[in-house]
Amino acid sequence: MNRAKNRVAVITGAAGGLGCSVARLLASSGHDLSLADIKRDALVKVAREFSGLGVRVQIVAADLGQDSECQKVIEQTLSAFGKVDILVNAAAILARTPLEQVNDAAFSRVFNVNCKAAFLLARDSMKDMEKRRWGRIINVTSIGVYEGGASMTSALYEASKGAVTVFTKMFAKYGASRGVLVNSVCPGAMRTAMLMDETSPEIVKAFESRIPLGRLADPEEVARVVVFLAGDEVSYITGATFDVNGGLVMP
Repeated sequence: MNRAKNRVAVITGAAGGLGCSVARLLASSGHDLSLADIKRDALVKVAREFSGLGVRVQIVAADLGQDSECQKVIEQTLSAFGKVDILVNAAAILARTPLEQVNDAAFSRVFNVNCKAAFLLARDSMKDMEKRRWGRIINVTSIGVYEGGASMTSALYEASKGAVTVFTKMFAKYGASRGVLVNSVCPGAMRTAMLMDETSPEIVKAFESRIPLGRLADPEEVARVVVFLAGDEVSYITGATFDVNGGLVMP
């Protein structure tokens, strides 16, 4: 991986399994990092990992379910680093809610964090990226956009990720003439705390039996694809979806 050219990456959900893995890989290649998550203490712990790498790191504790907090992420990044080159929208909440218990509050919370935040952050970061005619936006979606939510995830979660898939294509068209490439990474199930802490071993085992590669992904395996899309090597890919699911779904 080439060393970054003083590039600044905003990563949401940076305290989670995938976001943290993306941060590690980007830091190791010299990117400055703006790490956003609602979990401040966890963000501090993640940031400490990069103290000896010679990169600048700031944390932004933010509840992305609120519009003003999304705005704060970009504003604080611009204040600290002067620019935004890369945005990775990895933040999400699973909220496994039975259909009969879905109410307005549950619906709004999932869609605000998983979908609306990704939209607002992409829009606000692109305003800065287009000034330099270079930018990369990578949205993390889910295999459930093909299968629908079931025992491993939830209908609300997958529906919110489906909306992000559409936004990705829209932003890709908008950003193309502005030097900004926008793509999505669509993972299958990963061994992250978000999933494993809320899923019984029996359900995990049954799900793994359907995967041709026979196992869930390690978050770093998905993170490598995210980091690839954030780099200079990608110059003619936009509006695309990269499926990383062990062969479970082959659209």
